[in-house]
Order: sequence, then C-alpha cells, then structure tokens
Amino acid sequence: MRTNLKVFRIKHQLSQEEICRRIGCSRATYAAIENGVRSGRMKFWEDFAQAFAIPPSELWELSKDE
Repeated sequence: MRTNLKVFRIKHQLSQEEICRRIGCSRATYAAIENGVRSGRMKFWEDFAQAFAIPPSELWELSKDE
C-alpha cells in the first residue's frame, strides 16, 4: 500500500474520484496505485505532480510502496 499517497489524499480532504478528475485517470487505476497493486506509469505521476504542484522530492515519498 502507498500509505503516503492515501495520507496525502485524506489530508487534503479529497476522494479518489476528485483526484481522478484532476489528473485524468479512472478510479480503478487510482485505487490500484494507492493500494500498491500497480506502480503507476510515469505519466500518472507527472500528471499528479502537476495537478497538485508537488515538488519531485515529495512526489518520491508519495510513490513509495510501503
């Protein structure tokens, strides 16, 4: 599970659906990435960083599978 990604989402009071709308992916894809089932393609992480103005160092922490 990508605990940091889930914590980010909850901290910002966003649902999975809201994040998906902002970055342009399906909820199933997002859920699989958040749950650690899929790693997410580079495009997903680039879109996520851009949508939320996340610096690369913080993005690395979000992408770690713990």
